[in-house]
Amino acid sequence: MERRRYALRLAYDGGAFRGFQRQPGLPTVEEGLRAALASLGVPAHLAAAARTDAGVHALCQVVTFAARADLDPGRLRAAVNGATPPGILCLDAWRAAPSFHARASASSRTYVYLVGLPPPPGLERYAWTLPDRRAFPGIESTGLDATAMAEALASAVGEHDFAGFARPGEQKGTVRTVLRTEVITSTWAPLYALVLEGRGFLRAQVRNLVGTAVAVGLGLAPASRVSELLRDRGRYRGVRAPGWGLTLASVRYPAGEPPD
Repeated sequence: MERRRYALRLAYDGGAFRGFQRQPGLPTVEEGLRAALASLGVPAHLAAAARTDAGVHALCQVVTFAARADLDPGRLRAAVNGATPPGILCLDAWRAAPSFHARASASSRTYVYLVGLPPPPGLERYAWTLPDRRAFPGIESTGLDATAMAEALASAVGEHDFAGFARPGEQKGTVRTVLRTEVITSTWAPLYALVLEGRGFLRAQVRNLVGTAVAVGLGLAPASRVSELLRDRGRYRGVRAPGWGLTLASVRYPAGEPPD
């Protein structure tokens, strides 16, 4: 019997999960989604557009799977929302082309990292609060230099070997392409959004880049620090930004997927 391909667009609060990828005995987004599909009689192997670590949120995670069942997309979406744990919301479901794959078909992913001094009430679970005495001992910051952070992150744009921003031991296949970086300053609160768009990212790459940019913004490192780490490619020894400030904001695909 023919296997049909389906796609889901999800949003989730990463604070409730130990990341996307299934881990035995731990609450993960994948485990919750697999259980929801199993309750529909659909055992499925899931492919995600991006792997999010513990605490990382998503506004637009895309997941694909194949099944022999002929599923109505509207009913699929409603059923997933009825069976997944709190913190996961299926925004859309559709019947995808046989060649469509959530990860392999993606042309870019965009992440947004929020930093607040402190963040407005209600955003504490979604932003890195400064000052952070564990990350930056003795620093009682009253502001960040957004221009310096933007200059630092701009050095990451293009194709580079990001071994210097990878997790320890991840020294093979570390070349990635960053398409765009931006630092957005709020006009109504001491809140900064660091935006990074790329074809794909190494685990911890975005958080290490953000940690470096924030150190630059605090005046603890020169704006050239990112380019220095790209050149030296040694083990990253800077501050890794905490996971809860990071959100997978969007995933782009060639025209036609997902459908308008």
